[in-house]
Amino acid sequence: MKKSNKAVCSVIAIIGIITGGAYQTEAVSFPPVGDVEINGSTVAKLKVSQRALEIIGNAEGCRLKPYACPAGLATDGIGNTHNVTGKVKTEAEIAMEWVRNISSAETCLITSTGDVLMSQGQVDAFTSFIFNTGCTRFKNNPDGSETRIFKHIKAGRYKNACNELRFWVYGAGKKLTGLVKRRKVETDVCFSS
Repeated sequence: MKKSNKAVCSVIAIIGIITGGAYQTEAVSFPPVGDVEINGSTVAKLKVSQRALEIIGNAEGCRLKPYACPAGLATDGIGNTHNVTGKVKTEAEIAMEWVRNISSAETCLITSTGDVLMSQGQVDAFTSFIFNTGCTRFKNNPDGSETRIFKHIKAGRYKNACNELRFWVYGAGKKLTGLVKRRKVETDVCFSS
């Protein structure tokens, strides 16, 4: 049997750090996380709920050591591709980077919508999607034209945009089971409240 050198960490533990230990196992409603403070420093104010943290965290997994993601990018923590140094990171470092990356995905979404309001489910689903694809790919096809999902979101046609999620299941030209599962969860959340 081949030994794994992945050095995994717990997504639930990282969510606990972000929510200040207020992890809800059976949430009835899904309010925004709000201000995130880690080690005495305010990191960001998140508009996503704990549900989005679970979607993203469960899809990405958590690793203390760097690895290559399916797209071949150097990655660590929870889907972090920025400033990957090759060093083992602490859970607090992973939590801070994750919050910054989620905040960046939220900013991409918010600047795409103008003043049109979304449901919490739509914020959660679209932020998870943008976290996964990146802002540039969310907005643009490889030929530079705008993606259908971006056009729908810009126009405030959020239900149409929810329906677009199911098409984004390919990585390096191959249909990926993990993306099929993730997009199903995102679509279900997108149509929820």
